[in-house]
Amino acid sequence: MISTFSLFESFQQPALKLYRKCLSNSPHIALTMHSVKSMGTAMITKRALLKPHAMDIKTNPQVHELYKLVYRLPENLSWLLAPPETPKRPASRKKKLKDEMVTGNQFGLILEWEGVVVEDDDPDLEPRVWYVLSLEEAKSFPPDELLKKIEGMKTDQAILEVLCWSEDPEEIQRLAERKEVIYQTLRGGYYKLRPGVLDFLNTIVDSDIPMAIAAPRSRKSLEEGIKTVGLQGYFDAIVALEDFCLGKPDGEMFEVAAGQLGLEPDNCVVFGNSSLTTESAHAAGMRCVAVTGRYPAYELQAANHVVRWLDQLSILDLQRLANGEVIGRRGRESDMDMEIVIEE
Repeated sequence: MISTFSLFESFQQPALKLYRKCLSNSPHIALTMHSVKSMGTAMITKRALLKPHAMDIKTNPQVHELYKLVYRLPENLSWLLAPPETPKRPASRKKKLKDEMVTGNQFGLILEWEGVVVEDDDPDLEPRVWYVLSLEEAKSFPPDELLKKIEGMKTDQAILEVLCWSEDPEEIQRLAERKEVIYQTLRGGYYKLRPGVLDFLNTIVDSDIPMAIAAPRSRKSLEEGIKTVGLQGYFDAIVALEDFCLGKPDGEMFEVAAGQLGLEPDNCVVFGNSSLTTESAHAAGMRCVAVTGRYPAYELQAANHVVRWLDQLSILDLQRLANGEVIGRRGRESDMDMEIVIEE
């Protein structure tokens, strides 16, 4: 078994030297990389504009070089880049009770995290995580066909049913927890909202449409990611891997999200960025909007609708999708302020 320290040891000294160099020139580097600066009372308003902290990285080459070395730091040095505490954004609207069933023409949205809300700009991250874990545990690295098969699965499910690395529940749990640690180490704490997401979410909140985040990530990592991009209070439910047993292509994750929103599955629209998400949404009896990015549009045609950016959809589009109607293509500048018309 190869220890974590030995895997990252060769990168330790360069990262520390670069950190000291950057720190001497920019004492606020931790704030630059991990949080949006506090805007005082402006943070209380629902439509506060968020300045992407990625711009600071682009304009400061030294910070950019440090960011590229983040995932190379060993775990015992993670405190170097720990984000400072920031005030939590107050809830944007009153939360619905879990046992309250929504009536009428109400519908809800279930959004995946990476590739839908934030950028998913590293398609090789998951294979690299499995590679590091296989080295640490002296296991055979999964071939491409197995990596594709376990995409979207819960880690313990993949280890037991596909990789067959262990049948001991305690060992499987240990491996799953270790895989999550490796993922967070390699991923780092840097997230960037996709274009148009903030306007879309503000419109959904204004329209009082229930909304959930669902992803096969730990609750801690999801909540930290939401805090990093300043979206506290936007979502009525957060469904993490602790909340369901079966990952994709099973639809349990989305069924749990619908239950927490107080909605029937056929009143929910799922947003994802892969054909596997579409399969899972349909298995749960839900419609699906596929967001292009990692996969091109022609690979996502099984979805009920395909968009490049979330703000291509109007409220009326979403209502029609929830009702099972087919909508045509729309440009980037779709009107997001249309009101829902409910016919008696």
